[in-house]
Amino acid sequence: MGVLSSMYVATSGLNSMGTDMSVIGNNITNLNTVGFKQGRAVFANVYGQTMTGRSNTVNTSQPGSGVYVEAIQQEFTQGSVQASTNALDMAIQGNGFLTVRSRDGQKFYTRNGELALDKSGRIVDTEGRALQGYMNKNGRIQPILSDILVPQTTVPPKATQNVFSHINLDAGMTEKLKEGRMFEKSSNIFDSLGIQHLLTYKFIPTSVAGQWAFQATMDGATLTKGGGSISYPPLGRKTPQTLKGMVGLIQFDGNGNVQSVNYGGSPLKRDTNGVTHALYQTTLADKAATPVSFDVVIPTKGQTIRPNRINGVTQQVLQLTQYNSPSSTIEETQDGHKSGDLNNLAIGRDGKIVGSFSNGVQKVLGIVGIASFNNPGGLASVGGNAYIESIASGVPNFGRPGQGGRGALLSNSLELSTTDLGRQMVDMITAERGYQASASIIATDNTILNTLLTRIG
Repeated sequence: MGVLSSMYVATSGLNSMGTDMSVIGNNITNLNTVGFKQGRAVFANVYGQTMTGRSNTVNTSQPGSGVYVEAIQQEFTQGSVQASTNALDMAIQGNGFLTVRSRDGQKFYTRNGELALDKSGRIVDTEGRALQGYMNKNGRIQPILSDILVPQTTVPPKATQNVFSHINLDAGMTEKLKEGRMFEKSSNIFDSLGIQHLLTYKFIPTSVAGQWAFQATMDGATLTKGGGSISYPPLGRKTPQTLKGMVGLIQFDGNGNVQSVNYGGSPLKRDTNGVTHALYQTTLADKAATPVSFDVVIPTKGQTIRPNRINGVTQQVLQLTQYNSPSSTIEETQDGHKSGDLNNLAIGRDGKIVGSFSNGVQKVLGIVGIASFNNPGGLASVGGNAYIESIASGVPNFGRPGQGGRGALLSNSLELSTTDLGRQMVDMITAERGYQASASIIATDNTILNTLLTRIG
């Protein structure tokens, strides 16, 4: 190799150091880019030609032909996480990528969790690409990845189907019925139109130890002290109509459990077959002109009174105990609600997008999908903080956050750039010195050529 070859070797150094400076500059300029992953230039030597001449059995004679940039690697390390005021912003803590889809159907992968709602209710990134996930359809999470759509309409009302109440009655409370000491428990239930109704249980201790009078009423029904009647204004009438015999007696045993229940009176009917008996079929009209039917199935022994149908309620369980502690409701649940508007969204670590509505209902709207790759370093950058799959990366594996090695989601958070400014400044100085050294080689070769030409001339 001669002087001219040396100049070509130095030129490869200039080109490689120039590329390195471009990578460093790109890292530094994206210092504040959310989800950005810094890169680095990977160098390799150019294959050297073997010099001809006398054979050497100890060492080879390959002076080398310079350097080239073999690859520019993206360093997919975890970036710092910063809090955000946007409820839809999210950061991945761990491995994986958010998947977004453009309107032409192409999928992109990103660590940038700056998201918002577009006019159609889709959750989109800054480029308008729709976030992908698993939607809740008719109460079931779908297994197929699709655009996450936040409904802009109200949640329809749901009729109460199941109610459960666990009530403890104070064992130390033994006063006469006429004195009016009672424990009252009311529950709001809903019909299919979302109209709220008040279901009330009233318990009054009698003079008999462990014995309580009870009554269940709906909406306008009222208890008359000592008389055991309720008043309810039928549809189209302003004056109440009195129905007799809506009271019963509950007897507790020494362990605080229900021992027996006695009831009777018209218009309630009672069956006498089997070990359980039923009070049933008192039909009234509620505010929506819907019949209100009241069925009660009561075991002769045990703890549970089951009104089987109250205005369409398919199962209502009233669990009673009597212990020496103040009368109280230990537990209560019901599954009906009125219509409601979406108030806000929240995203959990498991990727569940939960909508909170004005009626107090919380509903899982969908689950954010996470894509993982066997070789994330093989992803091809396409700008806009996004990547696409390549032969080197392999195909994506989709799943939920926190599963299959995928990271968890942090809501109200953003992952910052991984650019290490101190390291980049050091790399810049190193690249600059390398560039200067390559330029010095060319300058030296030029001096040698000038000397040669001067002497020849």
